[in-house]
Amino acid sequence: MIVDEIRDYVAGECKSGRNAFGPAFFDEHLSVVARYAVELGGTLGADLEIVELAAWMHDLSAVQDFAVLPKHAALSAEIARKMLQERGYPAERIERVAACIASHSTPIQIGSGLLEEVCVSNADAISQIVKPSYWHYYIFKVRGFGFTEGRDWLRQRVASHWVALIPEARSLIETQYAQVEVCLKL
Repeated sequence: MIVDEIRDYVAGECKSGRNAFGPAFFDEHLSVVARYAVELGGTLGADLEIVELAAWMHDLSAVQDFAVLPKHAALSAEIARKMLQERGYPAERIERVAACIASHSTPIQIGSGLLEEVCVSNADAISQIVKPSYWHYYIFKVRGFGFTEGRDWLRQRVASHWVALIPEARSLIETQYAQVEVCLKL
């Protein structure tokens, strides 16, 4: 199955020494995005294969080369196109996967894009709310922020993502958000 093949490939890339996010990125971010994207997809009636493929590949370019982080969404979409094309995946479906990846960095509202884009973009934001331990690692170890700068970055990110989530996404993580809200003193 193509989803399993892509997931395993991405897991291998996350374990490579060039992955600046650290090997935990697979379990602490990508797996979380895939889980919540599929859950939202089931609720919203999205194509779950498209959602899951996009969820696994949405950060692939940055995993392979951290220097491309500012433009990783577009570059990851291109990598996905190439990988899926090489595997004989249908062109129309490739473009739907690529659209999800290209637009994943900000939560999309229902009616503003494909349902699959809504699922992946909201799940990406959810991950940054429900996994604060990983994001502390990211801001202090990977990005090298000082305490105040890192704390403020995470506070702003969690607060802005929460507001931007669709109601269906918020309902999935209300308990976790309340806990993070207390910890970060939002």
